Amino acid sequence: MDLRYVRYAMAIARAGSLRRAAAALHIAQPTLSEQLRALEKEIGVELFSRSSSGVQLTEAGEAFLAQATVALDAFERAVVAARGKGTTARLGVADGLADVVARLLSQLHTGRLRVAPMGTAEQIVSIADGTLQAGLGYAPGSLPRGVARMLVHRFPVRALLPREHHLAEHDAVSLADLAGEPLLMPESDAVAGARRFLEGFVRHGLHPRLGPAAATHDLVITMVGEGAGYALCVHEGTTVPDSVMFVPVKEDTPPIEVVFLWNRQADVHELVSAARHLARSG
Repeated sequence: MDLRYVRYAMAIARAGSLRRAAAALHIAQPTLSEQLRALEKEIGVELFSRSSSGVQLTEAGEAFLAQATVALDAFERAVVAARGKGTTARLGVADGLADVVARLLSQLHTGRLRVAPMGTAEQIVSIADGTLQAGLGYAPGSLPRGVARMLVHRFPVRALLPREHHLAEHDAVSLADLAGEPLLMPESDAVAGARRFLEGFVRHGLHPRLGPAAATHDLVITMVGEGAGYALCVHEGTTVPDSVMFVPVKEDTPPIEVVFLWNRQADVHELVSAARHLARSG
């Protein structure tokens, strides 16, 4: 049986008329009628009753299409699985998330994965156009159609300070205490991250002092250790040297949210499952 005929029958059932179905399928109506008759002859039953107002599924047609829809869906999944066999998925990972991606990868049982360093904004564009299948990044605002998101972790904001800094002696520091110190941000997420952290200060009527930008989160940590300033962008899951330490912030500050992003049409079921496990485990 030609699967095109089954798809045509499904289109006719949805449209309710041969004319509308032919227009939707971009084929001539006589051709569609001929193929429908061929399908009915092969099956041995009439699938549609015809009238001047259109067509309607017969009882036999309803039974056939109910089962055919399931079979066609299974066939299409099999084709996708076969085409994806042996291919390598690309996972974008934003700067500063080495510990999160390590936990994600520990849940996978396939080696067909390529990890690519990539900012969250670039991930979204690449996932939308299909050049990237999935990514780990920081919670974005809106997403284009076809890109899905899943929150996998929330990290409370902590101030990363040199251990010898006078503010590191306290159990917690206030934003007012921090405002006079140089705030260090990585260039990789400086725009979105800086906006979020600066808004936290502004809500309390404070104007933070911005320090030099660093190329990466790792360089931010190094610069904090050298006494160049403090950071709010480094989360507590990150391994840091003994020369620096995390100190809680007194004010209620929105957490650092890490999200898993993926193309809804991509065959990344195992990655999605691993991300769900990550989200449940916190």
